[in-house]
Amino acid sequence: MLRTQTGTSNFTFQNSEFFAPGRTAAQVALRKNGLSDAGAEVEKRITGTVNIVLSSLPPAVFRSLAPAMKRVSLAKEEFLFQPDDEPDFIYFPETAAVSEFQILEDGRMVEVAIIGREGAVGLSKLFCSSRIPNCVQVSQAGNAVRINLSEARKTIRQKPEVAFYFYPFIDAYIRQISQKTVCNLYHSVRARFCTWLLMVQDRCENSVLQLTHEQIARTLGVYRPRITCIARELKKKNVISYSRGGISICDRSQIEDSACDCYQEIRDFADVVSLPDAGATLH
Repeated sequence: MLRTQTGTSNFTFQNSEFFAPGRTAAQVALRKNGLSDAGAEVEKRITGTVNIVLSSLPPAVFRSLAPAMKRVSLAKEEFLFQPDDEPDFIYFPETAAVSEFQILEDGRMVEVAIIGREGAVGLSKLFCSSRIPNCVQVSQAGNAVRINLSEARKTIRQKPEVAFYFYPFIDAYIRQISQKTVCNLYHSVRARFCTWLLMVQDRCENSVLQLTHEQIARTLGVYRPRITCIARELKKKNVISYSRGGISICDRSQIEDSACDCYQEIRDFADVVSLPDAGATLH
């Protein structure tokens, strides 16, 4: 269980089709449906949020960043970033879950990170001007707080100490990528399937996950029939239920038993990072 208590909020977290030099055909296909300014604005003034990164900030730091914040609605399968994009925003999910994909040589994709309210998308770009390396797509629709990157960088230049509050969450992101690399290489598709369902539900907390077998297969970098077989097996055991476009976890303890150790590793470190004093140890 992830917890945070700060001055801004109290929160418990449970559970153009074109070719360009260097772009693969897969990247072009992704670009076709991408948005240059992702997210529909739903609120102009942000006074609080359930995103753990932002809610862990001291009130004064939160207020200094607030003018650059906007709450936006993210649609399922919307592309926030494409490979080689120069980002203009950082996204702090609240009820949305966002996946980062590496595109393989054969055109398939595999997820290397999934981010919800415990993290932020593009946070490392506060400290570097490199382009986006991977495809970033919304897995579960929901809201997010979007911060203008140039304004956030300006704040950090004026108040360098603000950077310390973001470092633990960048560390958590790096650790997740490292753990998922091991997971993708060595763990069975069935275990990864169960781990991913748990991670998605933890981040959006929806009882019904808006997922298709095709989407799950794309996320795990495997072919759809393998996912269909696993889903049928779990459904017969009443571990999950599903209908067109939606999956529910009926027996979470059974899913946790079937998941690989990566689930608990990533969750345990997220628990540590989300403690109210996590950033203070860096001073």
